[in-house]
Amino acid sequence: MPFPEETEFVLPNGLTLNSDRDADGVLITCASVSGWGSPGSKSQGTPREGEHGNSPAPNPKLDARVLNLQGRIDAPTRLLRQQAEHRLEAALGLQLFDLTVVDSIELHTQAQRSGKVDVDDDTDTACNWMAELTCPDPRRYGASKQVTMNLPSVTGGLRFPIRFPIRFTGSSISGDDTVTNEGNESAPLVVTFTGPLTTPKLTNLLTGQCVQYNDVLATQDDFVVLYLRFPLVVLLQGTALRTGKVSTGGGGVFGIKPGPNALSFRAAAGTGTALIEFDDTYQ
Repeated sequence: MPFPEETEFVLPNGLTLNSDRDADGVLITCASVSGWGSPGSKSQGTPREGEHGNSPAPNPKLDARVLNLQGRIDAPTRLLRQQAEHRLEAALGLQLFDLTVVDSIELHTQAQRSGKVDVDDDTDTACNWMAELTCPDPRRYGASKQVTMNLPSVTGGLRFPIRFPIRFTGSSISGDDTVTNEGNESAPLVVTFTGPLTTPKLTNLLTGQCVQYNDVLATQDDFVVLYLRFPLVVLLQGTALRTGKVSTGGGGVFGIKPGPNALSFRAAAGTGTALIEFDDTYQ
């Protein structure tokens, strides 16, 4: 599909498509992209014996995203045009690279070249180009979100001796908070529990799903990072694998559903915190 001229594609090595001409007067554009919408499902239903149609696919997932890009290079000289071709080929690499599309909503993903970069000469100083990319993770990610949660607590309260009229000066922390995923797909979640904590637990009250670290973080210098995606990865102090210390409930590893999500942070003991990190996520 064609994109507005103001839509920019940011690639590795500082290469931006649809930006202004560079210092040498070279302009590289991307005029159209197919595959930027929601990919198809990789899960298929099974035929229903003696009935119309298929049974619904269980737990359907998105297929990998395939992008076909078409653009143009315009340069003052033939040499500069060929140098621009080489920069574009290097940026559209065989290894995974970050691809950012800057439009009304800035979205980013990771892609790698799955086909060749075709160049079709137009003139000595201009050419058209085409490339095919694959995004193994089909999701597109937007703004990053971060929230620090504290355990439930109450401080202050009545002062003795009691005098009338009674004044309550205490304050409380509920241990609950609400985060919002502005996208249209469940967002992968990273949770960091920082001690002191005993068996810290995070629950998504919207879905009833929960994750618990079944060990002790003895001091405020102890922390464990839970990457709540498939496969689940849990790292103590950011390095030591502790996946076996984690239990889940309500349907396994969970993310942040589109819209508001109420979260609850609890522990058997301690005064530590839970850091919640995710990106707005789109199909």
